[in-house]
Amino acid sequence: MRTIYIRKMRFEEAKLKLEREINDAFMEGESYVEIVHGIGEGILKRMAVDYVESCDFLKLLDRDPMFRGNPGATQVEILAPSKEYINRLKK
Repeated sequence: MRTIYIRKMRFEEAKLKLEREINDAFMEGESYVEIVHGIGEGILKRMAVDYVESCDFLKLLDRDPMFRGNPGATQVEILAPSKEYINRLKK
């Protein structure tokens, strides 16, 4: 699972990095990414969630209430074709 660190970044810089890293993960055929945004005031988390919800190829992973994951991170599933299919498109 790829990890995207945007914690302690300025909003615009974090948004650009998130978009770039998500696109790279998609093109490499990744299935899941974890966005580490920190806790703070929730600005970067809200931006990350809004971005994920605006993309039809991304899905927020539901968290099991019994499992306490990292509250400063959001896990996302990439609904993309297989690595083999993407590699064929690149050629």
